[in-house]
Amino acid sequence: MTLVKTINLTDASSRDWDVIVIGAGPAGTVAARQLALQNLRTLLIERKAFPRYKVCGCCLNQRAVSALQQIGLGDIFEDPDAVSLNCFQMRYNGREATIPLPGGLAISRSVFDQKLVQAAIDAGSYFLPETTATLRNNSENEQTRSVELTQQGHQSGVATAKIVLVADGLGHPSLQHCQGFDSTVTSNSRIGVGATLVAEDFCEYPAGIIHMAIHRSGYVGLVRVEDGSLNIAAAIDRDFIKKSISPTEAVMEILKESGFTTLPEIAEGTFKGTIPFTRKTLRPVGHRVFVLGDAAGYLEPFTGEGMANAIADAVAAARIVPQGILKWDQRIEEEWLRKHHEMTDDRLFWCRWLAQLLRSPTAVGLGLRLFHLFPAVARPIVARLNH
Repeated sequence: MTLVKTINLTDASSRDWDVIVIGAGPAGTVAARQLALQNLRTLLIERKAFPRYKVCGCCLNQRAVSALQQIGLGDIFEDPDAVSLNCFQMRYNGREATIPLPGGLAISRSVFDQKLVQAAIDAGSYFLPETTATLRNNSENEQTRSVELTQQGHQSGVATAKIVLVADGLGHPSLQHCQGFDSTVTSNSRIGVGATLVAEDFCEYPAGIIHMAIHRSGYVGLVRVEDGSLNIAAAIDRDFIKKSISPTEAVMEILKESGFTTLPEIAEGTFKGTIPFTRKTLRPVGHRVFVLGDAAGYLEPFTGEGMANAIADAVAAARIVPQGILKWDQRIEEEWLRKHHEMTDDRLFWCRWLAQLLRSPTAVGLGLRLFHLFPAVARPIVARLNH
């Protein structure tokens, strides 16, 4: 399925919008849908064409699935059928541990994101892909925000809205010329590396399991998605990738040392990377602007926490935005800060703790031995990340 624009740049620039949403990932699309359902004039902008590939583990945990079901999007997983995830299998230096997973699903981002965009369109949101959006600086007393729109590097326009939601991912490029949205990047932040592999059979990596290869310099996650293909998503130290010559070689080395099978398709795969991803936007709100999902902050992922946070951010923002349209003041910004931190801080603490644990060979070895002998020990951690 190929999604096409529902509005052109000229029309998008000439209308008065209640809300402009920048970025058509889970945060942006869910927010656009929820706002359109409230009869708000909503424009959803995406810089790439659909379908598009994203470096992502393609896993939705129980929290994410439940959030989508609660807003009436449970059928998004039915056609094609998302793969039910039963367990999380970790290997490190020949050791192995398997932990049960409650209620997770695996679905390729190309399919998942398209379905979310279509849901936003069906709700009444307008969709403008292949368009770069850049927020302009505004004075604090203005009643709208202006967004510069560019297509193919030259065709341009300016759209205005009462409120802008920024959900354009790592580094929030749409805010590059705006003051007040500084972010910090952790000095030892890893980069994301990913690929999707297609073959007749991946029997070494059965469906329904998140396979994770752990290494002192990073980890590699592998999961089968709805069409049988194998999605690979890794978090790897930058120095290790340089030492390995290429991301492909780094992934192969991690799989080999951990004890997983290194398939020929992996060696021949085309891997794409991200910018360093352990980062945080210091203040994810500004005058008539909310920052959502990965644009607001990101930590090393494990079993779908990133997408769960994005969806929760979107639903929460869509509840606050109507208040801001009626009257914007400092209380709106403080309410978003409180709600955003309430939803993310506890889970980010656990992600941070797990990320540090995986950097210690001694801790990983002891942890795997403990989880292997006493699987119940891992249940509180899994429950914390999934609820």
